[in-house]
Amino acid sequence: MSLGIRHISRRRIKFKNGKEPFERISVLKTALDILMYPVAIVAPLALVPQVWQIYATHDASSLSMPTWAILVFFNMLWIFYGWVHRDKPIIITNSLFGFFNFLVALGVILYR
Repeated sequence: MSLGIRHISRRRIKFKNGKEPFERISVLKTALDILMYPVAIVAPLALVPQVWQIYATHDASSLSMPTWAILVFFNMLWIFYGWVHRDKPIIITNSLFGFFNFLVALGVILYR
């Protein structure tokens, strides 16, 4: 077990809600948390031109299938990580990235 996970588990046992009584929520953290929801949706859209190009031209000869398959696998791991930690921006972002990476990988299979 890694030290980080062990530390979090000990805090949960020591403090019922996982937060110390004197812990304050900073304005910066709150603003960053709010900002990450739109980022989680907009960032994966950077792959849309790649997907569009593959399916419009039916050409994926310059793309590497192992690369896109590995990216899909890593996105699945990140989704699982976000689910375990109940972190919605991680789940949203990596679900969308995984979807677009899968579309690219599928395009490589179909049009190579």
